[in-house]
Amino acid sequence: MLSIIIPLYNKEATIKKTLESIFNQEYNDYEIIIVDDGSTDNGLTIINELHSNKISVYTQPNSGPSVARNLGVRKAKGDWIVFMDADDWFEPGAFKHFMSLVENGKNCNFFCCNYFIERNNNKTQYSSRYKTGFVKNNFFAWCAELCMPRAGASLYRRELLLKYPFNEKLRRYEDAESIFSMMRKERIFRSSTPVMTYNCNDISASLPCKEISQDLIGNLVFKGKSYWEQYALFQLYKQGLELYPNEITELYKLSFFQKIKFKLAAIIIGRMKKYHII
Repeated sequence: MLSIIIPLYNKEATIKKTLESIFNQEYNDYEIIIVDDGSTDNGLTIINELHSNKISVYTQPNSGPSVARNLGVRKAKGDWIVFMDADDWFEPGAFKHFMSLVENGKNCNFFCCNYFIERNNNKTQYSSRYKTGFVKNNFFAWCAELCMPRAGASLYRRELLLKYPFNEKLRRYEDAESIFSMMRKERIFRSSTPVMTYNCNDISASLPCKEISQDLIGNLVFKGKSYWEQYALFQLYKQGLELYPNEITELYKLSFFQKIKFKLAAIIIGRMKKYHII
């Protein structure tokens, strides 16, 4: 069985489209676990009106997506889990493709597929550099856009998520921290096939947190990490400078040297992209 876990917070405008993209799949051995994170809109009413026996709904006071995802994993009955945001949608044939990866993935626990991005009614593929097969260097692949795990496009064995639970203190980039932990030790099987659409028309979930401590950017630890994991964290650090310029400068006073340290990495990746080496 495939378990689809959807944290829900005030997505009444999009949740029906998300669920319809699941109902329209050709593969039927799945369950949908919706964890309502203290919504104040009519999203649950819309879900109940669908009268689907595939859906199980759990409610909690507003506690953040990490708590919702961990609850969903504990409740899941499936051997394989896909997280989905309540404003994105699956492409036709996505579930059959997931299962084909499982059948041919050589005992892999972590699959990462390509996806589409929709912004202002313009739909584009995330990356043309995805190559089907095992990833050789997980963090280099992340930095070079060769493999970018995201909700809806990643498939996990349930036991793996129990081993690497989400940090419930974080409300933003909480999935990145958990995924990075997996990437240090687990092999990733990548697929060039796009399986979902990431909806960038509504970016409310990506806005800065009220407290920088609830954002992974406010909790970066470079020490003891490999070079390419440090560079991946540095990419988040640069985003943090745009979102929280005062807080980040105060948090990472000594980190400005990273701008020099990682110039070479940016040059290497840029040239490899230019000459189509990756």
